[in-house]
Amino acid sequence: MFALRTQRTRLLGTAAVAGIAALMFLLALTPGISFTEDLGRHLLLGRIICEQRAVPKTNLLTYTHADYPFVNHHWLSEVFFYQVHRAIGLNGMILLKAALMTAALLAALLAAPPRRGWPIYWVAGILSAVILAYRAHVRPEIFSFLGVGLYLYCIERIRGGARWPRAVMLAYGWFWANAHIYFLFGIGMAGAFVLERWMNDPSRRARLRELAWLATFFALAALNPNGIRGLLYPLRIFANYGMEITENASPLQYWRTVVNPMLLALPWLSLIALASLATCRRGGRQASANAIIATAALLLSWTMARNTPLLALAALPLLGICLGSRVTDDRPQPAMRWGLLVALLPLILNVWLVAKVVDGSYHRVFPSPIAPTPFGLDREERYLAIRELKARGLRGPVFSDYNIGSLVEYNLHPEFGGYVDNRPEAFPASFWRAEYLPALGLGAVWEQVAGKRGINSIIVSLTGVKESYVRELLRRPEWVLVHFDFLCAAWLRDTEQNRDAIAMNRVDDSSIASFEKDLSDRIDRLPRESLARRHVEADRIVYELYALVCLDEAPRAWPHIWRLHELYPDYQVVHELMRVSAPPEQVEAVKEVLARRARWPVAAKQVLDWGRVLESEGRMQEALSVYARGRWFFPLSPQLREAIEQIRDRAYRAAVWGT
Repeated sequence: MFALRTQRTRLLGTAAVAGIAALMFLLALTPGISFTEDLGRHLLLGRIICEQRAVPKTNLLTYTHADYPFVNHHWLSEVFFYQVHRAIGLNGMILLKAALMTAALLAALLAAPPRRGWPIYWVAGILSAVILAYRAHVRPEIFSFLGVGLYLYCIERIRGGARWPRAVMLAYGWFWANAHIYFLFGIGMAGAFVLERWMNDPSRRARLRELAWLATFFALAALNPNGIRGLLYPLRIFANYGMEITENASPLQYWRTVVNPMLLALPWLSLIALASLATCRRGGRQASANAIIATAALLLSWTMARNTPLLALAALPLLGICLGSRVTDDRPQPAMRWGLLVALLPLILNVWLVAKVVDGSYHRVFPSPIAPTPFGLDREERYLAIRELKARGLRGPVFSDYNIGSLVEYNLHPEFGGYVDNRPEAFPASFWRAEYLPALGLGAVWEQVAGKRGINSIIVSLTGVKESYVRELLRRPEWVLVHFDFLCAAWLRDTEQNRDAIAMNRVDDSSIASFEKDLSDRIDRLPRESLARRHVEADRIVYELYALVCLDEAPRAWPHIWRLHELYPDYQVVHELMRVSAPPEQVEAVKEVLARRARWPVAAKQVLDWGRVLESEGRMQEALSVYARGRWFFPLSPQLREAIEQIRDRAYRAAVWGT
């Protein structure tokens, strides 16, 4: 009987680990937002470091602040990315990123696997995979994920008597200090473990040995191009932030406007972590390091959304210890009755999530700004249009926006520097507040900046600047549109110097018609695309349709928007495009979509959009009901609260004053 129970436990454990690993790999198999934001700059700096055999210490990629001091805390990641990109290309990097993220989660899962309670552990692993997937981009932070998982695994092996993990942790500690700014969290993990060892072995010799081991972490971390300054830099990086970064907001701030899988999973995993902290007694002092690490990860996760992967990894070994880990608890454990039957629930959840990722609906349902990115591989050439424009006569100085600045630098360097990129700390805070943000308004400050900087061309991301910016530039005769695609639009100043480039690249009615024809053909081919590319291609098509809307070409875009809606009726971004582009005869059909989405919203905007339609038709009581129901989903939304107050205020004035 005991052998049968042991075999059943092993079967559950194997199924759980395999299911979670498969889900994590598929969730991470996505281009993410890598090339649209950071990756181009990382590849460019990696090449510069390899060629010059030195790490730049200023913001040399821009012409606005080329000499501004910059501590590159991820230079080694950039070298790694550059060499990998040269060897296996963008899709190879995507596969490698998926493998590294899966390895990080597996290391945390296998650090202290439980003897019982595998269904609970399975659910926690699924939640962790979903949370990690929120950051599934080719960015230096993947080495922090790997480091956290590796350290958790090594700590458990040291507890079991192994010596080799200490050397592994030290070696990775040096790499980590040069690969990503979260290396301080790794040092903190080592510090928590040293504190645990002090509690368990009060001898002076043992304590001195542990203290020397911890000091070595700091010494190795100081072996970076900036020395002690680089070691301490993470503690003061936010001192010079002149821009608010979406990912730096807390999950509670996100919940004001949207929900996504990470936000749905985070409270449940947090409750599991809190329950583990409150009830775990089996590890006692032997597991105090895990309690400290998980507590720190929990606090950091609810402070900034970008920190949530720390909890996704740190919660698992703590839960394993709480359930009776094979590593920390050698006592026999009672078998869970009906274990295989109970395990059906996480198995069904695991299979359902895998299916949703593969068929794309996991991505399609959720809104910006933190929607999951599409499953599949990519084509790097679609990010090189700016380079082709340069070959066809585009000249600087270039004005670019925050979102696309790194990609502009990647395409134009070394002939032209960039105006700005998405590193707030690499520019003076005053630059963002006094120049960049006001310039986006295209008012007096923009005219001053354009004159002072000698702006000759403009390249901006469409999702970054929105429709009003694009249409305002289209109305100005001094700027000529020379390019647009799913990602960006580009203008040249109408001068004699640019005459030939404008003649070669000008966007006119025929080029828009050609763009539309290509778009239509690709929508036709979409159902026949391979699964590895279908959802990435659909995502690209959606944003090409958005480009047409930005160019005030909604009549051209509408038929294709409707076709895409028929293919994917759950596509949230398509619903947004339908709302702003529907012709009069299709308004009622769009209203049905808006009403349906407002019934079970994943964004406060879906509630507000339908409520405003009802208000415009004088259906105030219905609008009030829609807003009130929406607050059950988004109780923190100030917009929904204001909408309710405005309707009630109008009703009060009408009752009192008859107006």
